[in-house]
Amino acid sequence: MYIRDKYRFTIVNNSGRLGNFYISKIEQYLSSLLVVLDNQLDKRLVRTFAELFISIVRFRNRSFGLLLSELGGFVAHATRAPSGTKRISNLLRSSKWTHNIVEQYLLSRAQERSDALRLKGKQVLFLWDDSVLEKPESWLVAGLCPVGSSKSKRLTRIKSGYYRPPSERVCVPGFEWSSVLMTTLDTIPALVMMRWWTTRGKEKTDRKSVFIQMLKSICNILKDNVLHILDRGFASEWVLERFFRIEQKFLIRWVKSHLLLGKDGCSKRVSRFFGSKDAKESRLIIDAPRNKFRRVKLFYTTVYHPDFPDKELTLITCKSATNSFGPVHLLTNQTVRTNRDAWKMVFSYMRRWLIEQTFRYNKSELALESPRLWYWENRLKLMAIVSLVYDFLLQILRNWSSMAWITVNTWCPRTGKKLANVHIPLYRLRSAIQAILNEVITLKAEPPPAST
Repeated sequence: MYIRDKYRFTIVNNSGRLGNFYISKIEQYLSSLLVVLDNQLDKRLVRTFAELFISIVRFRNRSFGLLLSELGGFVAHATRAPSGTKRISNLLRSSKWTHNIVEQYLLSRAQERSDALRLKGKQVLFLWDDSVLEKPESWLVAGLCPVGSSKSKRLTRIKSGYYRPPSERVCVPGFEWSSVLMTTLDTIPALVMMRWWTTRGKEKTDRKSVFIQMLKSICNILKDNVLHILDRGFASEWVLERFFRIEQKFLIRWVKSHLLLGKDGCSKRVSRFFGSKDAKESRLIIDAPRNKFRRVKLFYTTVYHPDFPDKELTLITCKSATNSFGPVHLLTNQTVRTNRDAWKMVFSYMRRWLIEQTFRYNKSELALESPRLWYWENRLKLMAIVSLVYDFLLQILRNWSSMAWITVNTWCPRTGKKLANVHIPLYRLRSAIQAILNEVITLKAEPPPAST
């Protein structure tokens, strides 16, 4: 009732039916969350929440995608954009709700999906990683802290024939960002949790505290048949201690210079465990980010961590047969008895590339670096709604893939051999849905008053 009362649809060929389809899926996706908000907020604010969700889907612009003044023209009529901006501001400033409501909603949806996957006998993978939101032009926004600029690192990369760039790490104002995705070896992922945090000011915290809080929140709901996959940034003793305490499965890419104990009790670096040994097996696998096939050799053995000598671990190492890339060392508390078990761990870690794509998509396609809000809590609320939009788009691909492909091929066709061979439907899906909704939706706005 919060959405249908606001819009009417103009039937243009099949676009009206597609528009009705996506509006109905948005209603279905938000229904239980709007009921929760309805118990805490005025009905007008709840309606604004639903309209803001649709407006973010409809407005696609990397630089201005989350500016309230721009979104106001979609929430209200274009001729009354300031009124729509005021309504969005009232929603974000309201003290009767917090971004934690959205976080709990995403966790509840993750629990339902995890239960469904468990009934199918699939191993649920939780992908963890950190990133940053860069705000290089901001000075006085609440919560800003120094973050390493990946953009500067990329732009100052040495190129033949150009001046040598600075070698020091470039820091800019911004926010820290931690995310968790849920997937399996063969399914489209779902969003579990996103948190933005800072190392300065009143909301100051640190990476360890954020990780422990997120892990605790997830494990209170999702416990069984879950494998947590983490990158080298989490290769530390306190992460292992936390997983051992809550009895969770993990797979961490370990640092080659760290020390581990072998079966004989001798301590040595990870990189020295398989120096001259023959590989257990080799296999030709596809390197998805680079779209190449590579011959990879597999090694694995039982090891122990010096701080936890009573906990049996398995070290898995993958090496390129042609030395085209460095070895990858994986540490897990799962028992690996066969080559098949070891390859399953390797392929599980390779799924971690999905969370890198998540950061890229949210920064570029959903304009997560564009908000210009002064206050910390207001910013968190807006970014939480953006995380809902991202999870909704993933759900469309996951549950209605045939309808998604019809939408993409009809409303966002692309030519060229490269695009024909690249599987990136999420970007094109957002573009197609935007075109459909802008085509068929007409706001029920009152005409502007006549001039006297």
